[in-house]
Amino acid sequence: MGASYESGAFVACKDVILAFDAADERLNTTLRCITHAHIDHAVKVNEPNTLMSPETYELLKALGRLKRSASILEFRKTMDVRSVKVTAVNAGHILGSCQYVIECDDNTLLFSGDVNVQDTLVTKAAEPMNVDFMVLEATYGDPSFVFPDRETTYSKIVKWICECLKSGSIPAFKAYLIGKSQEIIKLVNEYLGIPVVVSDAVAKVCEVYRKFGLDLSYFRKSTDAGKEVLRTGECVYVSNHRIDFPVGRRMMWAIATGWALRYRFGFYDAAFPLSGHADFRGLISHVEACAPRRVYTMHGYSKRLAKELEKRGFAATALESVGRVVPFIYEKRRV
Repeated sequence: MGASYESGAFVACKDVILAFDAADERLNTTLRCITHAHIDHAVKVNEPNTLMSPETYELLKALGRLKRSASILEFRKTMDVRSVKVTAVNAGHILGSCQYVIECDDNTLLFSGDVNVQDTLVTKAAEPMNVDFMVLEATYGDPSFVFPDRETTYSKIVKWICECLKSGSIPAFKAYLIGKSQEIIKLVNEYLGIPVVVSDAVAKVCEVYRKFGLDLSYFRKSTDAGKEVLRTGECVYVSNHRIDFPVGRRMMWAIATGWALRYRFGFYDAAFPLSGHADFRGLISHVEACAPRRVYTMHGYSKRLAKELEKRGFAATALESVGRVVPFIYEKRRV
């Protein structure tokens, strides 16, 4: 078994080549494993022989991004791909986001996709798996990225909403279409109980979340009921785009993203470091829980995360620096 990086990860074993998410096209790719429905990971979902979770399938269908059939794999179910076994497990990033466990020649590999190791209001934490090898995302793989406790961030968001309403303004959030928008809606539902109005695009995603058991309460902006709630001003607005529209009241805009920890968002009234990714400490803890013999990091701060893992006794390499197929070999942990 070995791996390579060409705009994404490939894993090869015997007669099988697995491509993950947005990895370049290859004529000899056996199966493309899609980890979740975010567009940067799902750009190649309409290729032949794709695999995804049922939740990812429904999300992509609802958004009109999936134009053909795909193989479906539920969490904790295993699929045989010739000489290889592929198992999907929860990644904790968004609805249906999965890690893939690959078994071949008595070796196991975990491909993480985007992971979050904390429970949120809308997702359960990523499931650690004891494996020989691991390919791990490094979006926030620099030690400077340590997020505040999630409950603390929730409290600050609630406080800001209340201050906006007290001032006569409508609090509005720009958030990722899938995942963050639903988390903010659920936060308002649970902590404040005031109406939430959402854009039509966000509503399409919310319908899929509800289909899979998450109770969300909201009004579509385009409906008469949604327009009436906006006219009252006693509500929260959530959209994946910042668009001001006439409602008779000022709109105060906030953005929710992990990058708020480092960057200023000057065109927004507030920014909150709420992320669907694990921060640096979360990535380290996920590796420690999986206890692999070697880790390959990718995306974001992959080289820095590899160095930090080496300091902690793990054999680690940034997959982007490998390029060609590198065979997986066992290496003893340093003590």
